[in-house]
Amino acid sequence: MIVKTAELRPGCVLRKDVYAKSTKPLMKADTVLDAMHLEFLKAFLIDTVDVDRVNTPHPALAGQSEKSNRERQIPVSAQGTPQARISPFVLRYRQSVNDAQRFFQQWQSGGRVSIGAFRSAMLPLMHQLLARPAHLRDLLLQRVRKTSIAERSVQLGLITAFFARKLRLTDGDCVQLGLAGMLCDCGLAKLPPSLLRQERLSEHDLMLYKRHVIDSYKMLKGMATLKQETLVAIIQHHEREDGSGYPLNLKSTQLSPNGKILALCAHFRSQFETVSPERFITALDRFKRSSYGWFSRHYLDQLCDALMDLLVGMKVQLSDGRSGEITFIPVKDPTRPLIRCSDQQVFVFEPDGPVTIKRLE
Repeated sequence: MIVKTAELRPGCVLRKDVYAKSTKPLMKADTVLDAMHLEFLKAFLIDTVDVDRVNTPHPALAGQSEKSNRERQIPVSAQGTPQARISPFVLRYRQSVNDAQRFFQQWQSGGRVSIGAFRSAMLPLMHQLLARPAHLRDLLLQRVRKTSIAERSVQLGLITAFFARKLRLTDGDCVQLGLAGMLCDCGLAKLPPSLLRQERLSEHDLMLYKRHVIDSYKMLKGMATLKQETLVAIIQHHEREDGSGYPLNLKSTQLSPNGKILALCAHFRSQFETVSPERFITALDRFKRSSYGWFSRHYLDQLCDALMDLLVGMKVQLSDGRSGEITFIPVKDPTRPLIRCSDQQVFVFEPDGPVTIKRLE
């Protein structure tokens, strides 16, 4: 029978595979649903499923612990990871990255950008982040790992939408900038795959690479749901205030506000791909100092302040043996937070000081 997800109870048995915008099933037929499965269904916004029963506990659950039942039926998207550690946001994030990868492969094959399908796949994740910005902190502080073009695009969209919200832009503008971040590199699909795999580019290859900005604009031009300001931001997402960017070498007065925001967020994302959690504050301080002149000082200060605010309440272990909690972010110097140690003393962290952060959690 077809049942609304909200009406499901542990013990229901799936009659058909459940899909969530992917060719692989999220859950397979004959899965005995438990509380964790129900959370997954809610996280992926599955409205209805086909089940055998609604309220009667399944015999297979009798005498089994919750742990053994979870181990017996693990959703495909979460295989290899303990379910208790996977949040609904992380599940949605992984699904969105998979969807972004699928879209990119379609573009590489010559397919056109389907903005409606792309929005449907990405907006639920963006809305989850905007509702709880702390999700971004968890993404930024994850352990170093190599990411794909699709995942980098999703990350940039989330960072840009987050920053737009911190700048108090309208909900619509936050979404537009988030989509700009996720789509600004779609033109990379027009490049030879071999070039995308190279770590170092020759001068000729670099010229080809820089064309992706123009290709992205051409692929997105005329999309009814993308504002003109969004397309301008996409064109300008590699420009710099001093005119040293590309493809048009525009200077500060020629750049749009959205272009400045997207360019700053794109540079931040690229610089922090390999930063470990314990080095985050120090890296952010150096990023801020090294980026003056390239980006709007106002936006740069605002971004660093917004990112540091995400760390308030986090526990730290210092190199001198003390432990504490980040309690306050100074407005004028956000990368020098106040840490209340376990002995109740207040310690001002200096990014380049003798005491470093060994663990941030």
